[in-house]
Amino acid sequence: MSTAAGGTGRTWKPWGVVMAVLLVVAGLLHVWRNTNVLTEDRVCGGLVSAEQANGVLPGVGRIDAEGDGLGKELTDTVCRIEKSSVVLGSGEGALTLRVRAQQGMEILGVYGVSELPETSFFSGAVTGGVDDDLGWALLPEECWATQPVFVGISSTERISDREAFAALTTDTARAIAAGEGCGDLPEKPERLLPPRSDAPRPVSEGRVCGLGGLSVSGQVPEGVKVLEAGQKAPADLWSCKLTLDDDARDSVRAAGFMAYSASRDPLLIAAVKKTPGTSEGKAPDGRRADLVGDSQMILPCAEGDALYLAVEAKAQYWEARELSDLPPSAEYVGPFMKAAAKTFGCTAPAEAQ
Repeated sequence: MSTAAGGTGRTWKPWGVVMAVLLVVAGLLHVWRNTNVLTEDRVCGGLVSAEQANGVLPGVGRIDAEGDGLGKELTDTVCRIEKSSVVLGSGEGALTLRVRAQQGMEILGVYGVSELPETSFFSGAVTGGVDDDLGWALLPEECWATQPVFVGISSTERISDREAFAALTTDTARAIAAGEGCGDLPEKPERLLPPRSDAPRPVSEGRVCGLGGLSVSGQVPEGVKVLEAGQKAPADLWSCKLTLDDDARDSVRAAGFMAYSASRDPLLIAAVKKTPGTSEGKAPDGRRADLVGDSQMILPCAEGDALYLAVEAKAQYWEARELSDLPPSAEYVGPFMKAAAKTFGCTAPAEAQ
């Protein structure tokens, strides 16, 4: 009996070793395929933190990237970061990093798809913003050639943690600026300025978009309810969109009626000043101003930084004007400029008064 038992033990011992090895190998394969434990700390040629990218994209999985880092030209830089896993229900997602040049007057409409009223802005040591699927940050002025340059990170999945998304965007911009030797940026922004609410809200007459003295009386079709969405004013980066609560087509309604933007951020103002065609002229209140087209301007202020203001008539305005007796779009600039200058503390310099 003892001999048989000993034989059985010798028979199964090799299989036990094999099973243990297989378990170790399977464990290592799982770690390699579904986590970043065995991968580099940074991807995209060192530009993007794998840990931060992992924290931004939903679910669990491994971070992989297609991209070699900085391009021959700074604006050639592109990298795709994917998160994948063989674990069922873990979710997948991808981020795309691009470095792009943009006309200064278009920065607040970055990529042409960013919904400014839904954006959480940051300003100060680093300038930019994040929404549910796009983060962007301006590179330092030393990085610019003929146009301002920004870093953009778009996501295929909805980003729920905007603080983490802003940190990822800023840290990536910092790495790019350091790699180019064209300036210093922090690892993350100081704070985010989020929208006032997740949904549009009715305007307050005489205080539209939180700007004292701004009214919609005579500016919108009679009897139509007007909604507003955006950040709380004043702020270094701010926007507000008016929407008519009518039966317009979904695409027209989504575009809105009128969009307002304002900024006291020095880097963004420097970017706007680079816009070709910017010229010296007069603001609606008579003070000297840098004019960018017919509806954007940079006002000098008696105290503090200059103030950038922009107005854009949207699809609902143009559709409604065909059916109603609305003022020309240029007549929306003056009332906004005067109300915004007061709210943002931009009194005219003494020599301009």
